[in-house]
Amino acid sequence: MTVSWSAPLKTARTGVTFLNVGNPTGLKFVVDHGSSRALFEIGVEHAPGGTPFSLGLRPRPESELRDMMAVGMAPRRTGVLGAWDGRTSLFITHMHLDHCALARCVHSDVPLYYPQAMEPLRDACARAGYLAWRTPAGTAVADRARVPVGEIEVEFVAVDHDLPGATGFLIRTPEVTLAYTGDHRWHGLQPELTARFVDAARGVDALIIETVALGWDPSPEGEPVPRERTEAEVIHDFGELLDRAPGLVVVNSYAMNRLRVHAFGAACKARGRTFLMEPQSAVVADWPLRLEDVAAVRRHPERYCVQLGFESLPTLIDLHPRPGSIYVHSNGIPLGPYDPSYQVMLAWIRTMGLELVNLSSSGHSLASDIGRTVEAIAAGTVLPVHSRRPGAMRFPTASTLLPEAGRRYTAAELYTS
Repeated sequence: MTVSWSAPLKTARTGVTFLNVGNPTGLKFVVDHGSSRALFEIGVEHAPGGTPFSLGLRPRPESELRDMMAVGMAPRRTGVLGAWDGRTSLFITHMHLDHCALARCVHSDVPLYYPQAMEPLRDACARAGYLAWRTPAGTAVADRARVPVGEIEVEFVAVDHDLPGATGFLIRTPEVTLAYTGDHRWHGLQPELTARFVDAARGVDALIIETVALGWDPSPEGEPVPRERTEAEVIHDFGELLDRAPGLVVVNSYAMNRLRVHAFGAACKARGRTFLMEPQSAVVADWPLRLEDVAAVRRHPERYCVQLGFESLPTLIDLHPRPGSIYVHSNGIPLGPYDPSYQVMLAWIRTMGLELVNLSSSGHSLASDIGRTVEAIAAGTVLPVHSRRPGAMRFPTASTLLPEAGRRYTAAELYTS
């Protein structure tokens, strides 16, 4: 399906303001028209060791929001945090913390909208104590449904990401049509979702696209660039790893990636192993089998695969892995060497004599797929965001605008840049 966009440009009453361009994370932007405002995303930047509150240092409980604003980790003048301005509605694409972590601080009167397919995960995270949410939760919106905010209209269009229920948005005002990809990818298990978004967005005036992959650090000079696995390859390679593993397999995986968790569990079952998760992670992942009897795993490690997060690494002392045991790092925290805790994880692996195997697949579009998306949508203007290096790629088929935080862009600037 191809949608033709023909909304005429009138006097410049529509504006787009980026509160945070997401460098590298924490993207937030506002679309305003007349007296109405639509705010997109309400997360916190993920930069371990690079933000005032990180590495275990937390805001004071009695003044959490004030502390976050004081150090620049929560924006001021959102119209939704702490108090409601009476005209701003909030839209969230998915459950990652850099997109929704401040939802708990959103005033209860704010109209808050999120994808209906995200609701089971949102509820599980709240029940598990992993991510607190505002009460009332807000409105879960069906895919392809449209939400009016004055003369602004926001349509939900699902995309594939590394957790369930992610969406992109088509945003229409009387002056301009925008597409916002949210976090998305083509190499996951449901690329047809991203393809449908691209089809629905074709021909918009401006495309706001996440470009996380453009900010990935290059390989050291002389070393080949590692090939990014697809999600299907991660699952296949995990099965092959189980086939050769003589002892315990420990997995550091991301519980929100429910499809991968359940695929790992199925791979274990097919080979006579039981996949056990920590209690909180099991609730988030909707997995029924929990790590409760460490002694049983220690007696028969060849019968088990155990999920352990970073904070639970001391459990390895009780598991006492035998020679030949394997530690699988599969997009769990810490995400990579840029995180100071990554070296701590490596120290535990060395100390316990484990073999380290990386089985990861990004939830974000690869650099080549970013260009593919831009070319297919054929927007008048492309705004790359959510990246350390948003300007690293040139788009010959479209004008490129690198947005500045705090500046209000008119419809004419978006359309003709």
